[in-house]
Amino acid sequence: MFVLGIDTATLVCSVAVASEDKTVAEYTLQVKKTHSQRLLPLIAALLADAGLTPAGLDGIAVAAGPGSFTGVRIGIVTAKALGQALTIPLCGISTLEALAAQHPWFDGLICPVLDARRRQVYTALFRGGGGSLQRLAEDKAAALPAVLEEVEAYGEKVLFVGDAVPVHQDFIRGELGVKACFMPPESAICRAATVARLGLEQLARGQAASWRELAPRYLRQSEAEVKYRAAHGGGGQCL
Repeated sequence: MFVLGIDTATLVCSVAVASEDKTVAEYTLQVKKTHSQRLLPLIAALLADAGLTPAGLDGIAVAAGPGSFTGVRIGIVTAKALGQALTIPLCGISTLEALAAQHPWFDGLICPVLDARRRQVYTALFRGGGGSLQRLAEDKAAALPAVLEEVEAYGEKVLFVGDAVPVHQDFIRGELGVKACFMPPESAICRAATVARLGLEQLARGQAASWRELAPRYLRQSEAEVKYRAAHGGGGQCL
């Protein structure tokens, strides 16, 4: 079984194909170009270099958020279009869970943090160790000091990963001291290979969705929606 993984929820644009026993191929870019320009060419190159055709895919897994509103939309729309055209199942994967799932052997808490702007981060909490991952808290948007207060209450070492880490690493270390752990940059970004692997697990459990059912997980309104509602007295929607 071959599953295409797509992650465009952050500045990183990553695509991968995974089977049950390995990552067949993965391309990851972290440059300032819009995902709409590079995603489909990346997928085409990935499949060609892996010796696969779109018809050879058995499913698609996509990082469904939280993350950049535009980035999440691009990934979701691309997955839905491919899923409809190829008549294959889709899996929406939490961006935060995918980040944490890259480190299942870390023996402690894993706290993914993504920049959510408005002095907040997107975050969740997991426990790693032994190659497995246990979710301790659901995805949410919160102020970083509140997040650190929450994890500090566990009294354990905590691994922080995600694009908010470089911005806030000094503050995190100042609050948690030696209990704060960090990965090198190449191990702390979103990876489509992990998204594909989690998609394989969902497919095995019979938890896939159709292209009609797949939906993004935003957690809160976008800046455009906030401004629209403020200008129109809270009525209507800005899509």
